[in-house]
Amino acid sequence: MGPLDRRRPRAFLAVVLAVVSVLGSAGATHGQPGARPLDLAAVALLLVSPLALVLLVPRPVVAVAVSVAAAGVFLVAGYAWGPVLAGPVGVLVGVLLSGPAERGRRVAWGGAVLLAGAVVGAAALRPDAPPRATLLGGAAWTVVVLLVAGGIRDRSARIAAAREAERVARAERERTAVADERLRIAREVHDVLAHSLSAITVQAGVGLHLLDRDPDQARSALTAIRATSTEALDEVRAVLGVVRGESRADGPAIDDGAPLAPTWDLAALPRLVRQAAGGGLTVALAVDPATAGLPDRLAGVVYRVVQEALTNVRRHALGATHVDVRVDVDAGSRSGSDARAAGVDGDRASRSVTVTVTDDGPGTRSDAEPGYGLRGMRERVESVGGTLTTGSVAEPTHGPPENDTAGRGFRVRAVFPWPGTTPRPSTTGRSDEEPPRHEEAP
Repeated sequence: MGPLDRRRPRAFLAVVLAVVSVLGSAGATHGQPGARPLDLAAVALLLVSPLALVLLVPRPVVAVAVSVAAAGVFLVAGYAWGPVLAGPVGVLVGVLLSGPAERGRRVAWGGAVLLAGAVVGAAALRPDAPPRATLLGGAAWTVVVLLVAGGIRDRSARIAAAREAERVARAERERTAVADERLRIAREVHDVLAHSLSAITVQAGVGLHLLDRDPDQARSALTAIRATSTEALDEVRAVLGVVRGESRADGPAIDDGAPLAPTWDLAALPRLVRQAAGGGLTVALAVDPATAGLPDRLAGVVYRVVQEALTNVRRHALGATHVDVRVDVDAGSRSGSDARAAGVDGDRASRSVTVTVTDDGPGTRSDAEPGYGLRGMRERVESVGGTLTTGSVAEPTHGPPENDTAGRGFRVRAVFPWPGTTPRPSTTGRSDEEPPRHEEAP
């Protein structure tokens, strides 16, 4: 879109051209004694170009032809030289600054050649023609005006292209933000419901199995189901509370420092273990006291990794009887000189947090498709600069000899740096020797 595509700017330019053409020609008539005096026909010819500029720019070839023809007739009829040419030049400028740029450029420069031909023809027919130098000067000024108009059009096109690129980029950012928000909400809801529903399923199965033989034990299972359901409802409300607080456009201003997701501290890990235990499965939890100072965001990642890993054990590690859950702080082995060279305190240079969940189930399942849980777990760990490894247990688990599960079971291991430290180059990843066990997509 050019600067003169709207009719109002063209109308303003047309008024200026009409005033300059009529008043200028009136003045030029007094300065050229041999020129024919202005009359109504002359004024009508002078007003053709302004009208063509307003009405015919969507048809640039017609506008240029009509304007140049009117100016040629004006000069051949013997009226004053000079200001009459402002009208056709204004039309050429209007054509350059409106419509498609390439078409306008071709029509404008073609019209300039046509105008030069009309002026030369009129000069050949009139005995009072201006000197050749004057005609060449007028042609030079016409070229300069058209070059300036072309530069304005190019600059306008660059500005329009930049605005369009910004609009597209902004729309893309908005689409990406919406997609990220949907993914985050789906991840939060999945983590809450998958863990709680898997625990409820196990407890319900125990209750049904013992309903006739051991009513007291069945009653305990039902009580556990009620407690788990209540806790799950509280977590869902926490997730929805964050989402509603962010998305309300008509409510009070939202604090920019508000969390983007519910956060749970490590004190909630025993509750996860308690929910997962039962039905022949025991869960051992060991948390390094050094994790007490872990920031809320990282504590939330630890919580979700443990939650999803225990959910997968319940759903997919059939036959598993024992799960080890460990949360450790690794001070690293980086030397003090290396740490000082990196500008980090030697005691904290490679400090990291390691979360390990190991079961003694049947091991890998290579035929299952990866589901939301493991994908969400990996995204959470990578969002804090960590790495996630999943696969069969290749060495004995940490613990008493009776819990040794060498060559059996499945392990989830997440490692991420402590905030403010320089993480060591990680060598963790998926094992190429053992296919990872994925949970099935729910």
